[in-house]
Amino acid sequence: MLARFFSYTLLFLSITVAAQNTKYSQLILEAADFQKEGRFGAAIKKYDEILLDDNKNVNAWAEKAYSQVGLKEYKKAITTCKKALKIESSDTKSIKLVYTTYGNALDLEGHPKSALKMYNKGLTRFPEFYSLHYNKGVTLGGMNDFGGAIAAFQHSVQSRPSHAASFLALGRMLEFKKRNISALLCYMRFHTIEPDSERAKENLKKVKDLMFSNVKKTSNDTLISNRSTSGLVELGGEENPENSFQSVELILSMQSALDLGNNKGKKTEVERFEEKLNSIFSIMEGTKDENSGFYWDFLVPYFIELHQNEYEKVLAHLLYSNQDDFEVNEYLNNNEDSVRGFYDWSGAFEWK
Repeated sequence: MLARFFSYTLLFLSITVAAQNTKYSQLILEAADFQKEGRFGAAIKKYDEILLDDNKNVNAWAEKAYSQVGLKEYKKAITTCKKALKIESSDTKSIKLVYTTYGNALDLEGHPKSALKMYNKGLTRFPEFYSLHYNKGVTLGGMNDFGGAIAAFQHSVQSRPSHAASFLALGRMLEFKKRNISALLCYMRFHTIEPDSERAKENLKKVKDLMFSNVKKTSNDTLISNRSTSGLVELGGEENPENSFQSVELILSMQSALDLGNNKGKKTEVERFEEKLNSIFSIMEGTKDENSGFYWDFLVPYFIELHQNEYEKVLAHLLYSNQDDFEVNEYLNNNEDSVRGFYDWSGAFEWK
């Protein structure tokens, strides 16, 4: 069984609610601080104070359930969520959290099928809520339904293109299914959102592995291995060549082979990485109209526009930014305007 490599994503709504100047603002802020510190029992006491005064406060019920999950009191969290969903409320943010927490608690209690039903109930009411899609994908992955998990994570990244964990989770699933270029694109988007975290540092290893996945070096030569049809035609069979990245894999293989050979020259690893990015994005730009599928339609336009703006150098350095590399850090420190320009462009990009 595939190990679960994703943590559950839940929402902290307390600070948002507190900012609304309700009479519970101070209690909610104190509870939120306890949650951040992992002191879930103390947080529950604060929410109980609110509920003694107002037992129809959906936000307090939602956050109490979240804290109960933090204490691994899954049955209690399920009971709390049931109570919350019986309340008529216009607080949609809290109701979304209830559905997410309810599903998490069911899954963690060992009832993944029931968790899926709860996520689907929530999605019936809130079909564009990314966290329900994401957590549904986590549960499906834990059930070894990788196709279903991939579909759920696709919905999640579409609903919230700034959610790093969704791109990371989708990349993991695609890598497991040997859909290497699609996985690589997801990983690179993840790094643009979250370049400095510990999991980004670990994930760079996977990016490098994917860059060289089609190449192996013998004692005498560098060889380009043949890709299987399932690798070239990533989401379908030969009759359904959606999401095929055959031309991109070919170019990447040739450049990676040169890197493993004796013709590296004096270029740094980051500079060679930048060159590969430039090549594969250029190929994508030239072949976009000939291809179709989720990754060509949703992710490829982002990297084509990145290429048109000549941001490969920034992207390459962001990917290596947490590797304690002096030259990388020096570039980022000396080119703050370029990095800022990249993030201004990326934040304004219109996802389809």
